[in-house]
Amino acid sequence: MFSDDLAYIHDAGFAEFATRAAPELIRILRRAGIRSGRIVDVGCGSGILSRHLVNAGYEVRGFDISPAMIRLARAKVPEAVFRVSPLGSMRVPPCRAVAAIGEVITYAPSVRRFFKRAAGALEPGGLFIFDFVESAERRTYPPKSIGGSDWALVIRADVDRAGRVLTRRITTFRKIGRTYRRSHEAHRIRIYSRDDISRMLTAAGFRSTMRRSYGTHRLMVGDVAVVAEKQ
Repeated sequence: MFSDDLAYIHDAGFAEFATRAAPELIRILRRAGIRSGRIVDVGCGSGILSRHLVNAGYEVRGFDISPAMIRLARAKVPEAVFRVSPLGSMRVPPCRAVAAIGEVITYAPSVRRFFKRAAGALEPGGLFIFDFVESAERRTYPPKSIGGSDWALVIRADVDRAGRVLTRRITTFRKIGRTYRRSHEAHRIRIYSRDDISRMLTAAGFRSTMRRSYGTHRLMVGDVAVVAEKQ
């Protein structure tokens, strides 16, 4: 997942979400009195949020399943510590907040277990900030192409009959020398109701609020932003 080429393309062409969400997350942290200390960036990708957090004075630990993403993050944010780790086996270190933006938790084999691990890393009053997909409505589409100066991709998205799994099938083309290298990936994303997420958070020891945005930054249709406080 997120091979060298897709990681490069994601960083080059799809940085807007993290770039726009990061200042809003920092405002959320500061309003909660979290103005310093360690923040864990789960599914850190190429380090865009981590860069903003370090610039704001936080210590950052970042985790991602993709070695290619971790290499980009280390180059972008040498002050932070990054590790390759899948969500299913990741150990969340002690911290003041956990952030998992960009539908990251929907890749977890067990969201319930991950919520418990996040809660175990936080002291009372710590925050767990993330977003998830609650509906595939208007999120499926036939193959479409997107491109940059040295890359292109063709992507389609389908949902299963039960409406519980959204699958994105991606073909990438990246210019290497005079030719384009081609590769394929499929990303399967679990869909959760607000009630299910709320119940699992409560069971893990969180009190949560849900919105369609991080501050002024509105999410994609079907996505929900969560700010959960450890009790």
